[in-house]
Amino acid sequence: MQAPLILRTDGWAGRGVGLLLGALAVLGHAPFHFWPITLISLACLFGRLQWAAEAQRPGRRGFSAGMWWALGYFAAGTFWVGSAFVERGPEFIPIMPFMVAGLALLLAVFWGLAGAFLARAKLSGFLAVLAFAAAFILAELTRGHIFGGFPWNLPAYIFEAGSRPSQIARWIGAYGLSALVLMVAAALGQAIFWREKRWPMILAAVPILVFYGIGHLRLSSAALDYQPNINMRIVSVPFKQSDMMDQNSSVAITNDFIIASIKPGIKEVTHLVWPEGAVRGFYGPAMDDPDLLNAVGGLLAQDDATPPVWLMNSLQTEMEQGRQRYYNVSVAITFDPNGIPAVAGANRKRKLVAFGEHIPFMDWFDDVQFPLISTNLASISPAKEKRLADFPGLPRLSPQLCYEVAFPGLTPSGDGTPAEFILNQSNDAWFGKSAGPAQHANIARYRAIETGLPIIRAASNGISAQIDPYGRIHGQVVTQKTQYIDTPLLKPLKFNGNIKFIDLALLLISLLICVIIPLVSRRGVGPRG
Repeated sequence: MQAPLILRTDGWAGRGVGLLLGALAVLGHAPFHFWPITLISLACLFGRLQWAAEAQRPGRRGFSAGMWWALGYFAAGTFWVGSAFVERGPEFIPIMPFMVAGLALLLAVFWGLAGAFLARAKLSGFLAVLAFAAAFILAELTRGHIFGGFPWNLPAYIFEAGSRPSQIARWIGAYGLSALVLMVAAALGQAIFWREKRWPMILAAVPILVFYGIGHLRLSSAALDYQPNINMRIVSVPFKQSDMMDQNSSVAITNDFIIASIKPGIKEVTHLVWPEGAVRGFYGPAMDDPDLLNAVGGLLAQDDATPPVWLMNSLQTEMEQGRQRYYNVSVAITFDPNGIPAVAGANRKRKLVAFGEHIPFMDWFDDVQFPLISTNLASISPAKEKRLADFPGLPRLSPQLCYEVAFPGLTPSGDGTPAEFILNQSNDAWFGKSAGPAQHANIARYRAIETGLPIIRAASNGISAQIDPYGRIHGQVVTQKTQYIDTPLLKPLKFNGNIKFIDLALLLISLLICVIIPLVSRRGVGPRG
């Protein structure tokens, strides 16, 4: 029997339908959050895989179904990466389409392998629904960790962070919620495309109702409290990354940050927070630009015997084993009553964007003098491990620079003294006026839900605000008009340091399902004609 076009996986028409379905699924993510579209699109993927299982060469067709769907999904969901090449300079624009397509294709391969497995397994009914969720969450866990990981736009993120459904992530994390989203979508696909209706509809509807019910109860009893004697000013001045990379225009941008920093009310501020990328060059622990540091100190110390601590981002350079190393760091700088600066603490970035910040095997490329393509001026080295920080006047914190906040479970436990908030300094100016900054902010807000920690977020051209432990924006957001906000620091809920163990348990359970179910199942219920 010829499959309907929406289920067909062979031919360019079938592949095109898969590509389109995947692209439409991105509408579930920020800034839209039309999450029913994503569920329906995933339901169609489930149906396509079931039809592929009935055809000849099911593994090949299943791989095609999964890969083309995911290619549309990741291409539409990460196209904004191309903006980084545009901002880097005109010589990078010709390679931009190939790099964007290459990233989407690499990520899609994981979904293709999951599709091939499911089609070859020839499962039906509830077992097919369960295996669909297990196989694709394995794909998500793999692409979120292998080669440094790229855990962007997990299925869980179709629910806006801070909403009722998102609260489930407090107990099962973003990957656990993603697994449930996949199961709901598969059950919906079973109800749409196959004879059985009652139990699939129940399985699709009940989790959504539970998400809303538990989330409503949690948010209705939410209580917030503040740390004493801490008042933070979050500064974020909009700029184009290409202007910041120009030495002449970058000075004017940094001056705009300084002007916003000393606006009225600064005397009541204890900590001044700048985003990643607000200064150009090496300004942090190496004290490479004493003029800038002294200028900021002099302004902050005017008529103020206790200038605020300046939390900024910088590059740090060191000579290690005869090679020049660069590190992306979060820096705390204090000033004495005369405005004289001193570095009081620094925390290095651990997770780096491959070919954006970090060039894999850079030492070898240097040795053979091989020309490289990167949006960054130099290859940044990753920190050996992620550590918590103790900055002056603040409770223990977890600095997470830009991309790091995308990783569930990155916040370390701190050997018995956990973090009390996350500091996320980000530079979203690389991605222009695309969906990237909104996606980045939504992902960051999930870290607050998972950990129970508030987040102080300063993001150039992105969403800068304080995020409460429930993932909600707390108070005002920095906009192009305000350019800064003053906010007291929230206290955390009890720190949830179990996210890594939850993800490990999910990995083992999913592996067990994928191994056992094909061995014990018998295909009984076929596709609807």
